[in-house]
Amino acid sequence: MARHVHQPIGEEIRSIAGYYMVLEEGVLKYRDREVLYLLEAAAADTSCCGGAGMGFIMVPGYIRELRAGKNEDGLWVSEVDRVEDEGDRREITRELRARHPGFQQIIFA
Repeated sequence: MARHVHQPIGEEIRSIAGYYMVLEEGVLKYRDREVLYLLEAAAADTSCCGGAGMGFIMVPGYIRELRAGKNEDGLWVSEVDRVEDEGDRREITRELRARHPGFQQIIFA
C-alpha cells in the first residue's frame, strides 16, 4: 500500500527547471477495482536549454481509500495499491489512451 498526496488542480508546482500541474483527476473502473489517474502537464520554462512542455497521465494505483485524510500541509491523501502486473498496466494504458487520446505518455507510480 502507498500514499498518494493530491495536489491542487490547476496550480503550478515549481521545480528548478520549470513546473508541472495537475489538470484533472479521474477514476477508471478496471475489472473489479478503481484506478486513480491524473492528467498532468509539465513545462520547462527556466532551463538553460530552452523551453518545452508535455502532457502525460500519472497513475498512482488502485484506490483503497480515496481522500482518507489530510497531511500536515492540509492536502488530501489517498491510500492506493501500485499497479504491478504488466498485463494490467498494458490494458489500463490502452483504456486511458482511448479515453484521453491527446495524452500518449502513461506513467505508473
